[in-house]
Amino acid sequence: MANLSLLKPTTVESVVDESNPNLAVVTLEPFERGYGHTLGNALRRILLSSMVGYAATEVQIEGVEHEFTQIPGVIEDVVDIILNLKGVIFKLEGRDEVTLSLAKEGEGPVTAGDIELPHDVVVLNPDHVLAHLAPDGRLAMKIKVESGRGYQPGDVRV
Repeated sequence: MANLSLLKPTTVESVVDESNPNLAVVTLEPFERGYGHTLGNALRRILLSSMVGYAATEVQIEGVEHEFTQIPGVIEDVVDIILNLKGVIFKLEGRDEVTLSLAKEGEGPVTAGDIELPHDVVVLNPDHVLAHLAPDGRLAMKIKVESGRGYQPGDVRV
């Protein structure tokens, strides 16, 4: 008589990468052929759509009327600054939204650590570069951070 029972995972490991706090490797094994992809894809989709996170949803940059404006004294254009802002990882305690401000003058990089934060907001990657300023450069902006789940297209927010 043939053995009809399925393989059940016996090894479950979780390893967090010390150099990248956003990365963890979870290992489950063994699985029947094809089950690994099926379970992995389902788990990835569930995690991406169900986990609550915080992100910059609106930005107002001083002296900027539209996203194609070039800011005097700032090396990056507005589109690049917004794309860099998407990489900032926020953590809010006890609230769902907050408006933050950033103001920096003089030569050098503008990082996420330059954002003025209230006591209950933390930037988890303060070294993340948003822009670079020339010697006469000045960058001032207001950033709205909100909680959410999954992906929200821009046209839904209008």
